[in-house]
Amino acid sequence: MAFIHEDVGTTKRKKMTKSRALKIWEAHKGICVTCKQAIDATREDWFVEHIIALELGGKDEDPNCGPAHLSCKKDKDAADHRAAAQAKRRKQHQLGIKDPSRKRIPQPPRAPKKPSREMPARRSLYKDAS
Repeated sequence: MAFIHEDVGTTKRKKMTKSRALKIWEAHKGICVTCKQAIDATREDWFVEHIIALELGGKDEDPNCGPAHLSCKKDKDAADHRAAAQAKRRKQHQLGIKDPSRKRIPQPPRAPKKPSREMPARRSLYKDAS
């Protein structure tokens, strides 16, 4: 499944009615859109999931929706949020927008180094026997 990696803004959601959910269920024959496994609607929790997430440019229309296991939905949502955040960061970088919270802390100017003082020559611990 390919994702659109661009920030396109927020799409307004339509109301998910029981008849709309049933229509989407029947269109996909009860197959999870993420793992392609059959969903047992009487024993498993499921959710109507957007195939291409709204925050990634998907539309809130029935062809872009399908049933998904609740566990599959959580994994897909996490991946979609990561992709949307990455798209926003790329857009900000391309536009030259800098994060104000990441400003460098100004450092005080460093004092110039003092010239090193020469040390006197070492004296021998042993006196000459001569």
